[in-house]
Amino acid sequence: MAFPTAPRTAPVLALAAAAGLALSLAACTVTANAPADNAGGSGDSESSGAPVATLEPPTIIKAGTLTICTGDSAPNIFYDENNELQGVEIDIANAMADKLGVSTTLGEYAFAGLIPALQAKQCDVIMGSLYIKPEREEIANFVPYLYSGTAVAVNKENPKKVTGFDDSLCGTKVVGITGATGAASAQEKSDECVADGKEPLAITLVDEGTNALQQVLAQQADAFIDTTEIVSYYEQQSDGDLVSVGEPFGKIRIGAATLKDNTDLNTALDDAFAAIVDDGTYTDILAKWGVESNDITQPE
Repeated sequence: MAFPTAPRTAPVLALAAAAGLALSLAACTVTANAPADNAGGSGDSESSGAPVATLEPPTIIKAGTLTICTGDSAPNIFYDENNELQGVEIDIANAMADKLGVSTTLGEYAFAGLIPALQAKQCDVIMGSLYIKPEREEIANFVPYLYSGTAVAVNKENPKKVTGFDDSLCGTKVVGITGATGAASAQEKSDECVADGKEPLAITLVDEGTNALQQVLAQQADAFIDTTEIVSYYEQQSDGDLVSVGEPFGKIRIGAATLKDNTDLNTALDDAFAAIVDDGTYTDILAKWGVESNDITQPE
């Protein structure tokens, strides 16, 4: 079964990043929150034409606009039928921006380009299903706003009889997203297989989850390893053609990443997130997308 992706009419722009890093920015910059009819708009923009600050505006690249590096990882972030970004994280970003009295501008990057884009100051903050990991905390400060985990998905035929994140993966063809935790987990499992005298995983890396899923559905790959959210979302959309196997593993936090030296923005985003939790907006967003189990305010 094919998973259609909304058309992207803007060209891909090549950006020069800091320290000579080359970035690929998929040019789908969307301004949200300003007029009420823009993508993902929220808050009181419909009545007043602009959000009203309830917290001190932070230090940002462009006055009045929170520039966000994001990705494409349903249901957290994905394109709707109007080619506009929507999802759990988009709603959270817009709600937090409302509390700061700013609009949001969204720039979609390949996952591996998110941190380099932040380092190159192409955006103020990453809100793109970015796991909070020790090596990333050396580069950025985080405001946690969701829990996540990792899962294994296979074609319903499952000819290799994969049973989850276990030794049944040894000798299989696995696809993952470049730079994502699922891909790293696949490599770790491959190393374990070799250490135990078994066949390694043949790992293919792609930039988008939809490409990975197409490979599994076409039986070009035996399994896909990625976040619990994206696996669950596409499992629901596939009419039974894609199924998750085994138990999710590696529960971890997702957060908004800002540069280490921009402590003002980190503090402002932390306050904004606390505000949307306090007024019930956060709970409403999770319920809207059916991801209540990812509530960061609940105990691990």
